[in-house]
Amino acid sequence: MTNGGGVCEERKAAQLSGWLGIRVAPSQVILSHTPMRDLVPQLAEAPVLVSGRGDVLAVARGYGLGRVLHTRQLGRAMPAATPFSSYPPPASAAQGAAAPAAAASVPESNITAAAAAAQFAEPCPVRHLGLATEEAPIHTVLVMADPDDWYRDAQLICDVLSGAGVPARSPAAAAAAGAAPVRLVFSNPDLLWANEFPKNRFGQGAFAHMVLSLYSRLTCGGRPAHVTFYGKPNPQPYRLAERLLLAQAHELGLALPEVPTGTLPFSGIYAVGDNPAADVRGANQAGAPWVSVLVRTGVFQGPGPNCDIDTARIAVDDVAAGVEAALHHTRSLRWHSMR
Repeated sequence: MTNGGGVCEERKAAQLSGWLGIRVAPSQVILSHTPMRDLVPQLAEAPVLVSGRGDVLAVARGYGLGRVLHTRQLGRAMPAATPFSSYPPPASAAQGAAAPAAAASVPESNITAAAAAAQFAEPCPVRHLGLATEEAPIHTVLVMADPDDWYRDAQLICDVLSGAGVPARSPAAAAAAGAAPVRLVFSNPDLLWANEFPKNRFGQGAFAHMVLSLYSRLTCGGRPAHVTFYGKPNPQPYRLAERLLLAQAHELGLALPEVPTGTLPFSGIYAVGDNPAADVRGANQAGAPWVSVLVRTGVFQGPGPNCDIDTARIAVDDVAAGVEAALHHTRSLRWHSMR
């Protein structure tokens, strides 16, 4: 379970299988946007705008969204809306441009570029399909992963919100038309994340803060009518993980103890992570049988062995020590239960 995303669960499972040397099934992977699958019954035929690096457009289509476009497609359809972003010119039929490689077949480092090339090769969803117009206004914006162009996406999302689904429409015209407000959904609220740089980097939570702050300035203190955050520490991924763990236990034929309705038949679910505000806070808020395990290999670097604000049940140096601590904790629980 991760607040990362931008690829489908099948691709991430294959990547994990290669890293770990064991088979990881897609049903054992929860990405930041995986809980968005629950929105498909509401959004299957609604015009939806997606934002994020990687191949989130293909992911959204794979979930079952039928009328979806990416912010880079919207920006290319109306380039004057984002004058500081660049878009390739449309390829003419005379040029005979070769079809771009599918993002699923390219290395992880090139997936955003491959996805963009594939999207630009499609018929324009605004001019050809009428999406993001008064005839088919955007119903929901899904920020499925950290955007690859924060300026472009912040500008277009604010335009869509203020125009009630039509980026070129003024707020006054939207109000006069009685247009419904647009829903805005972020796949995770992480302010910071860690990579090889010695200091933490801004994440999607920082992008969300920027969008909401800009919208507030544009509307004299307003806030979009419908804003939802998924991802850790919010409850959606934890409830989904519980359902998937139960299903996997049944598939494996494990003998689960009888428990009261609404109680999970697990002695412990160990959430190992490096971000106290996401991993530790989420596991602590999820309650039993979740057990938070903090590692010092990413966002958290001290001071002290544990975070003072979001304090983990277990704090160790790295993931290997976290697994060992979880096994020891489970053995202790079993020993005490037999006394």
